[in-house]
Amino acid sequence: MKINNSIKAIIINGTRLLVNECKAEDGSIFYTLPGGKQRPDELMLDALKRETLEETGYAIEPKSLLFIREGFSGETHRIEFMFICDIAAPFDESALKYDSNQIGTKWISIDNITHEPLDPAELRGIIKRHFLGKPNDIYLGEMK
Repeated sequence: MKINNSIKAIIINGTRLLVNECKAEDGSIFYTLPGGKQRPDELMLDALKRETLEETGYAIEPKSLLFIREGFSGETHRIEFMFICDIAAPFDESALKYDSNQIGTKWISIDNITHEPLDPAELRGIIKRHFLGKPNDIYLGEMK
């Protein structure tokens, strides 16, 4: 079994969360947190900065590790590290390199996050709890 690290950014501006807007094969729209796979020669925060810039056009400054989740897909054991981040520089359209199913980025309301198609669905309530200052476990375990 192969292990993949994935590093994700939780970027909050006021009452909004920055997400990647994606289109599934069936045409439905869903959202994911910016970030992606860590390369073997990369430190986590370098991977996070690179992936977030490519997917959102924003250079970021990671602040702290907020959550860890993991799961299995076929022969891969995926571990996600989610960091709270600030935007460090203005939007740079020339840096964009969307993933294959990504169609854009979007700011969504945290007040309405439980009704948004953020994947995985379990993250919706966890991010809202964090935003409201309520405690959450750092280790979130497996999420489908």
